[in-house]
Amino acid sequence: MDFRRAKLRRQQLDRQLAVESVHAPVYPQDGWLQTVREALAMSLDALGSRLGMTRQGASRIERAEVDGSITLKRLRTAAEALNCDLVFYLRPRQPLEDMVRLRAIELARAQVKRLGHSMAMEDQAISQAALDQLIEETAEEIIRRGDSRLWA
Repeated sequence: MDFRRAKLRRQQLDRQLAVESVHAPVYPQDGWLQTVREALAMSLDALGSRLGMTRQGASRIERAEVDGSITLKRLRTAAEALNCDLVFYLRPRQPLEDMVRLRAIELARAQVKRLGHSMAMEDQAISQAALDQLIEETAEEIIRRGDSRLWA
């Protein structure tokens, strides 16, 4: 994927998934399945029947959701049995554009550090301001190239 398309896609996703615009509800202590089932006044027997299993099987599914061992396929099936949609997405902790920029700066800093070290050994040290400028320029070049080492 070329750099312009990747950047455009990051910007689109950043707008879609902006932390302030996506407010996921707090995960219930007993899990969504049990919470919704109980809110519907549905018994475990009834849920088990809708899932084509026993009460114990339905209980195992609810426990699996809470302990994190449930599969998405099983969770989707259980949601359907409760007449619910399963909504699953990844929400970045910070804008994707920021993640790429910070990672590029990290790589650029490492590259410039090696260069600065070898220049200092040759008694050709440059100022901190010049190093900072070189880091910025190198980071921009890494982003522009879509450097494959960005996430390696």
